[in-house]
Amino acid sequence: MPRLRRALTCGRLPLVVLIVVVAGCSSSAPVAGCSSSASVKGSPHASTPRTYVVYTLAESGQATTCNEISHGKPVDIDWDSASASFFVATYNDGTIYRGKLDDPNVPVYIRGTLGQVAEGISVARSLLYMAGGFSGQIRVYDLASKTLVGRFETGSGGRLTDLAVTGTGDVWVTDGARPVLWHLSPQQIAAGSGTPTALEVRPEITFTSDSYNLNGIVAVTDRRLLVVNEGDGSLYRIELDHYALGGRVITKVGGATVRQGEGMLLDGHRLVVADSRGLSMLNLSDDASHASDFTTMRDPAFDAALSVARAGNRFLVINSATQIAEPYIVLSVPQA
Repeated sequence: MPRLRRALTCGRLPLVVLIVVVAGCSSSAPVAGCSSSASVKGSPHASTPRTYVVYTLAESGQATTCNEISHGKPVDIDWDSASASFFVATYNDGTIYRGKLDDPNVPVYIRGTLGQVAEGISVARSLLYMAGGFSGQIRVYDLASKTLVGRFETGSGGRLTDLAVTGTGDVWVTDGARPVLWHLSPQQIAAGSGTPTALEVRPEITFTSDSYNLNGIVAVTDRRLLVVNEGDGSLYRIELDHYALGGRVITKVGGATVRQGEGMLLDGHRLVVADSRGLSMLNLSDDASHASDFTTMRDPAFDAALSVARAGNRFLVINSATQIAEPYIVLSVPQA
């Protein structure tokens, strides 16, 4: 699961919309919003002035005792242009929120069940796909009816962290504990059942004994994926090739290290990575083999940033910790 950097605390905050204008960066001394320590290898450009908008997740601060779940921590977000909505998954019970850009309050959309873990979500083809963390499940929901239309089991011992849906409808899921990518075909998605196929990623990608290995994933094309190793920050390009040994060719992306890299967004040739302290942004070469031109967004408003989505000319960022108490929030920031 995402790194639990703070213990949950009881208490509630008022539901408000906040507009915070952050001072721009200068070359003389660091100020709020700037970072002089590189989370990305190289020298990131200074952050630009920006305005934040805050969306509050409903019911995320309504526990009456510290033992209650209150839907747990938000872990992933995705934008659905068809419905002009963003969707947020929470860890402990898999509850899904649905938000609108003109409403500061984000209500529950699909209520989860205690133990129905969620870590990654993706919205595509009128479906919501969910990576189920330590449960080992991949779940698929119909967005309109909110019904579960597919459940796929990868077995015990894994930690399904994130997923990507290609233009052909293939689903690829990262596993933070087992050295594989899980694959679901469009036919399996249509049937709502079947056994996911495991694609081995060793020895090119080293796995450690903990569960902080592969995390974020994006589909560059139908046959090319990018993944990030949360532990050491390495980025890898995975070419899907039936004729290659093991059905894939894996190479390390040159010029880039994004430590604590988790959720990722592909924005044209720009890769945007949520890295706990905010966002790291880097430009990719045409073949996604090399990264350059680094930019970071750093500010105290980011509190354990785990995931990012794009809505128009703004980024939506999950804040999965709080400085004082619940509720949890989503930050909207202009693109850098």
